Amino acid sequence: MKIAQLKIKKNSLKILILGSSGQIGSSLKKILSGNKKKYLITCPKRKDLDLTNLKNLRNYLTKNNFDIVINCVAYTRVDDAELNKIEANKLNSKMPLLLAKIAQKKNFILIHYSTDYVFDGKLKKNYCEKSKTNPLNIYGLTKLKGDLNILNQNCKGVILRVSWVYSDKPQSFLNKIEKILLNKKKLSIVNNQIGTPTSSNFIADITKKIIDENIFTKMTLYNLSPRGKCSWYDFAKEYFLNKNIKVDIKPIKSKNILQKATRPYFVNLNSLKLENKLQINFNNWKIVLKSFLKNGK
Repeated sequence: MKIAQLKIKKNSLKILILGSSGQIGSSLKKILSGNKKKYLITCPKRKDLDLTNLKNLRNYLTKNNFDIVINCVAYTRVDDAELNKIEANKLNSKMPLLLAKIAQKKNFILIHYSTDYVFDGKLKKNYCEKSKTNPLNIYGLTKLKGDLNILNQNCKGVILRVSWVYSDKPQSFLNKIEKILLNKKKLSIVNNQIGTPTSSNFIADITKKIIDENIFTKMTLYNLSPRGKCSWYDFAKEYFLNKNIKVDIKPIKSKNILQKATRPYFVNLNSLKLENKLQINFNNWKIVLKSFLKNGK
């Protein structure tokens, strides 16, 4: 399917971003809005489109036409999801199913973001797209259901599985640890959970490349994360090192902090499938972090 075959008006792609105020959504809005001749971006506010109301979402998508719909919406409060199963399931599972069904009917491209929490972290090696899933918590379980709901429909697009997303938004891990410092509290950070920190701007940049390269055929799953791995403790140390801030951080084990949801201990996503498709090599997470801190990319 070539770009020319998409429904294009005035040589511009009509793109709807759902969840444009979140970490990934904000970065996407920024990077795609930079070329208004190429992309016509629609980012509805909650007062105009309440995404928790699936009936309203269905009506909105039925009445409006888009070439690409990017779903950045998810219930991401991992611990809260253990108690709010219905809400988590609605946003992470039912909503993706609705989007996929309408995408098939209206023939628009669907881009959806998944998570490394669909894995249990027991593989002891890098996870590829075909690795066995086994979520340990409600968040991961509902996100996996959403992935499967999309893959079981006959629509075009990509599911991008990401890990440890950070940004300049208040809910970002980096902002949370800085807030602790401002309150003059000691920093104790887990050192036995291993993954790959991923800038929301890095995700947005690769998403833009996917759109520009037009790799869309049938719905396809890709891992999307920088190379390398670290613990949350290592990530925090690298962050403060880049900012030239001396901080005494105490490493602790997961069992020593109160968390309702169980986390996987070791998930390192293998993104070679997407790298080969785009014919590029992703940077190491440390380089991505430096770029994020230097110029917001």
